[in-house]
Order: sequence, then structure tokens, then C-alpha cells
Amino acid sequence: MLDHILGKPSANIRRTQALGFAFLAALLLRRKEAPWGLRWLARWERRVPAWKALIGWSALLYILKHMDDLLGLNAPEPLREYYSRSFYRTTWVFTALDAGFWTAMAIRPKPLRDVLSLLFSLYYLVFTNRAIEKVRKVRALITIDHLRVSWNKGVDNPLLRLVRRLHSSRLTIHRIVALPPPEEQSASNAEDGDSSSSRSKRASLSEAADLEPAKCHVLYAGDPATFASNRHIVLNYPGGGFVSMGPECHMDYLSAWAERTGAVVVSVDYAKAPEYPYPYAIDQCYEVYRSLVQTNGRCIGLDLDADAAPLRIVLAGDSAGGNITASVMFRILEAPDQLRVPEGIVFIYGCFNIDIRAWMTRDETRMLLGADPLLRHSATDITTAAAAAAAVASSFSSSSSLVAVRDHLHHVSPLAVTNLDDGYQQRKFRLGRSKPVYIDDRVRVVRKTPGDASEEGGERHNAEKSSIDGVGYVPLTMTSSFTYFNDQVLSPEMMRAMVIMYIGPNGRPNFRTDYYLSPTVAPDHLLERFPPVYFMCGEKDPMVDDTVIFAARIRNAKQKKQRNSSGNDDNGSATTRKNGAEHLVVPGKVHEYRDYRSSKLYSRRHSQPSSPATQFYIGSTDVSDNDDDQPASVGAANTGGMPPLPASLRMSQFPAVTSPPASLPAPPPPQPLSSSLPPLLNRPVIKVKLVAGMSHGFMQMYSLLPESKSVANTLGDWLGELLFGDHTITPYSRCASA
Repeated sequence: MLDHILGKPSANIRRTQALGFAFLAALLLRRKEAPWGLRWLARWERRVPAWKALIGWSALLYILKHMDDLLGLNAPEPLREYYSRSFYRTTWVFTALDAGFWTAMAIRPKPLRDVLSLLFSLYYLVFTNRAIEKVRKVRALITIDHLRVSWNKGVDNPLLRLVRRLHSSRLTIHRIVALPPPEEQSASNAEDGDSSSSRSKRASLSEAADLEPAKCHVLYAGDPATFASNRHIVLNYPGGGFVSMGPECHMDYLSAWAERTGAVVVSVDYAKAPEYPYPYAIDQCYEVYRSLVQTNGRCIGLDLDADAAPLRIVLAGDSAGGNITASVMFRILEAPDQLRVPEGIVFIYGCFNIDIRAWMTRDETRMLLGADPLLRHSATDITTAAAAAAAVASSFSSSSSLVAVRDHLHHVSPLAVTNLDDGYQQRKFRLGRSKPVYIDDRVRVVRKTPGDASEEGGERHNAEKSSIDGVGYVPLTMTSSFTYFNDQVLSPEMMRAMVIMYIGPNGRPNFRTDYYLSPTVAPDHLLERFPPVYFMCGEKDPMVDDTVIFAARIRNAKQKKQRNSSGNDDNGSATTRKNGAEHLVVPGKVHEYRDYRSSKLYSRRHSQPSSPATQFYIGSTDVSDNDDDQPASVGAANTGGMPPLPASLRMSQFPAVTSPPASLPAPPPPQPLSSSLPPLLNRPVIKVKLVAGMSHGFMQMYSLLPESKSVANTLGDWLGELLFGDHTITPYSRCASA
């Protein structure tokens, strides 16, 4: 209290206050008689035993502390509808661990710090509000040491390291190698001496004289005798905010991938910021890929025949590792080395846009809602799209979990993530129960638009024009990083700190054009050359927009290339609507206003297309909170005569394989489905799965969150599909929700 009176919050003032209170209490306890004002309590000394007095006093303090909850006067609970129950419990444990480890991080020696970190964490597990307050204050002035203590605790603490090891799969081979090998670097440097232009030919982003070899963990769970002849590699770039977390922190699910796929998993411990700022890690990770491809795996101990087929490599990256994975893919496409492109890419809650903004652009909002200006269809395609919508909507849940959250006016609070919250947790003690009034219901007048004065036929023409154009109403929409501003895993303070340390002393970059920092702004000529791409992300992740927009941009680039190559350009369709912003204020004009509910704006806002599944269609969209397997196909009776849904609309479910799935029983030979599919469904394989009720970093909760193991198995199946399978459209896949 004293620090607030003095107007300067200070730990020294609070420490002095606590010591002063303890000293005053000690003086009073030395008295033989009760002080004045408390002498009436002496009458109860013989009537009430000390233990009863202690329990009664504790109960009274507890009731007083929770009086607002008892009377229904408590503050709103912003996280009540954020997460699933299991994910919320896990974040509670991780918050207590962060608070405990940050409390003990300055204690020496290390064995004592390890013990006290766990003891403090147990304290914060019980006193949850103290843990939340501790974490909030630390994150407000987060340092690199705090980030590394928090994210590396699973490796640095012996007990947590043991728990992680118990939940990891058994590996037959686990070795650490440096890539590129020193001898390869020496040969490269010798070539550089022969040719002054060879350095530029390698197209290095950084200007470092020499890159240090990256420490890589090579994992294998199969028979050691078959390791040298295995040509399937999962090249993993682990996440950690660009500043922390090597492969050891991801070992539980990496070992599960090695066991489930039967492939060799290579996880790169690239250099971290701020010691090695952007773009050092990208150069390092690209050199690892180049070394694997050019040596055909000899650099990690593989011994393939000279005439053997080249390695089949799949890239995988989570969080910041997803950003680096996309950047490595750009390097592969742009480098003059002309390296073989990987078989596919798996992104796990990747960071694809480090330009932290509050508001989505109009084009980004259209991508989220499905009305995408980059991909327009003719009237015939619209009919096909409607039929596809019925098929998709009848087989799996849609993107409504993304769209409903962004309907900010359909909430009591514009910052809420659900319309179930009305600002209070309890209503039991309210004398009069009233229905929540949404913001949209409070609006009375709006600016009058030209469409309000048109005739009925004109309005029908405008509606048909809008449906064909596929644009509809585009509302003001917050980005996911601000929608989920209260996220307990990835806070805005942490994101800002990581970006600052990653960019380091480099000049102010242009986030709108530098696609090595923000892959979502990459040009189409690069995105159209991407291999099959699979995305996994939590639906409540602050970076979920990155996943949706990046997937949509890759899809659009590929389809644009297909249309250009086939000569089916959109003749004049782009002229049905101007892409410019709608100005809310017209200079020099006094605006007219009219009743909101009878306006054109109201009808546009409340008449969104009723097929969000197809609007959100990215090639394979599976937004599901259902734990049951569902068949991938839907009968033609439900689709208006359409064929069953293709595999590119579903998430394939592969069994655990240690050899190519050619050994699996083959389905009956049907007529190739891809030849009979409408143009909307015959697309490159781009799969997106949003995990219901989860936020960022759920793969780091492998030991505590049961759903993480399910997700790891699904990701292992995806990796196996990319490594061993082909990507032709067949109706024999199954979909399993994570």
C-alpha cells in the first residue's frame, strides 16, 4: 500500500513495509497483556481452543477474499471461453512453472536452484493468482534470460528432463553431427579461392565470412542395420522464438515421429538470436539442406549406392522454426545451386508474419471469410462451388470458429472471443435477468449509401453481382494476435521482444516486402513452386491468421499458375468491383444518415453466404473438435450428383510405417477420380487443420497434454504420407481429428 501512496511501485518499499509489520507484531507478542482494543478477545481464550480460532480466522479471511465471487460481483473471466479444459489445465501448470523458475533463476549454485525452482512452482500451483501476477510482471519487461529459463526448463532441470525422457519413444540411433562437415566447408572455401564469384553464387543472405556448422541431432528408431540404406529424411527446424530451444526441447515428439514414420529425423540446432541475428539462422539451415542433398545423406552416415535414387526429404518446422522453414524453401527456389525441391513441407503453428498489427487488411479479411479477390470464378464455377459447399459442409465442421470470433459487433464486449460472455461470470444473484444486448443491437443510425435508394430490382441485381463477385460484406476485423491478446502462452510482449532480438542491429526492414521475415508477403512466382504443404495450428493461436493467409496465398499462386497455363483467364471478372478501400469519410460532403436496420449495410452484414466451409476451402480444410474418425467421402445423394470428396479435402490417416506403404493392401482399382472432378476440387495438395480449443505451443506440452500425443501421431502420418505416398486424389483416405 505504501508504494501506491508514494506513487512509485517498488519492491524495496514493499520489503520495508513487510519487515515493519513483522517488527510491530513481534513487539505486541512480547506483551503479557492484550493491547488496548483487543482485550475483549481475552474473554474467549478459555472458551475457544487455539486450533479452532486458527481455522475460523483462516476461513473468515478466505470468505472475505472471495466475497465478490459469492455475491456475483466478480470481474469478467477473459480466459473462460479461450481454451479446452485440458489445455487450460496445462497452461495453469506451465504458468506455475514459469513463475517458480523465474523466481529462483538468480539463485546459486545450480543444484539448489533446481530444487527451489520446483518448490516455488508447487507454491504457485496452489496460489494461482500470485503466479499469474508474477508472470504478467516479468513478461512486461522480459529479457533473453527469462525466455531461455522458461523455454529450456524441460532440459535444464533434471526432474523435468526425466519426465520428458519417460514420454519419449525409444531410439536405436541418436547421434550429433555438424553440418556442413568441416571437410566440406574446407573444400567450399578452396573453391571460393579459385573463383571470386562463387561466394555470390551461393546467394547467402548474411554477409558473414564463414558460417559455423550447425549442430544437428540425427534420430532413428528402426533397426540400426537399416539406417545406412534409409533414404527418407524428415529435416526439422525446431521453434523457440528465434532465441531459444534446441532439438533437446522437442525430443519427445521428434522421437515419436522417428518411430511412426520409420524415417531418419534430422533436427537442426541453428544459431539463436540475439547473438546471431537475422538472417544467420536461415543461411545455416539452408547449408544443412544443401549438404544433405549434395552428399545424398553421406554427411549424416547414410551409405546409399552410387546409382541409388536421391533422398526424399520433407521439411518440418514449428513456430519460429516454421518461419525459418519457409525461408529455407525460398532459398532453395532462388539459389543458383538448383537443388532438388523437398517432397513436402509440414508447418506447425508457424510464424509467417512478424508485422504485428491490430487490424487485418481488406484482402486478408476476404481470405479469412472466403471472399478472396485473388481467386475469382466464372458463373459456372460458382455453381460448382455451391455443390462443393454442400459436400464439404455435410462432412466436417467449417471455419465458423474463425469467423464467429471476428464478428466483433455480435458480442457484448468488442474484445470478447465468444458471445456467451456478458461481462460477468455469475448471474445467480441478479434480481432481474436480462438478455445480453450485443453491440450490433445498439446501433441506431448509419451513413446512407447509394444502394439504400435503389429499387428492388436494382438491389436484386446488386446482390447477384455481389454473389458472383464473391466479395460480400467485409467488416472491420482484428488480427488474431490482437483478438487473442490475453493468450497465456504467447503474449504480445513476448512477440515484440522476440522480433526485436531476431532482427537485431539490422536496419529497419520493410515487413510488407521482406518475405524472408514475413513469408506471407512472398511473390507468387515463388509460392507457386512450393511442394505439397500441410498446416497444423490451434484455433485460438495468436498466429492462426498467419496459417490461414499463408495457405491461401500458396493456393492462390498455384491456381493462378494453372489458369494462366490453361489460358482460362478471368475475362473482365476483376472489373466487377474496385479493390480500393471504401472511404468512410468523403471530403467536402455532409453525409446523410438513416435507420441502421433498414439500411443496405445491415442487410449486407446479416446476409453472409451460408457456406463457410467452401469459402474457407484451401485444398484440405479440416477444422474439427470431434474426436471420432469420419469417412472421407460423402454419398453422391448428399452432393447433388457430385463424386465423393477427394483426398485433398481430407486429412489422410496413415498407420505407423517403417517401410514405404506400397506394401499395404491396395484398394480396388477405380477409375482415376481426378479426371472427373470439377475444377474447384482438382487442386494441389494443401492441407490445413485447426485444433479446437488450443493455442500456441501445444507440441511442447507433450508430457502433460494428452491431445498433443494425438496431434504428434497425426503429424507423423502426414510426414509418412509425404515421404512414402503420392498425392493423387483418391477417395480412400480417412480423416481423424486431433
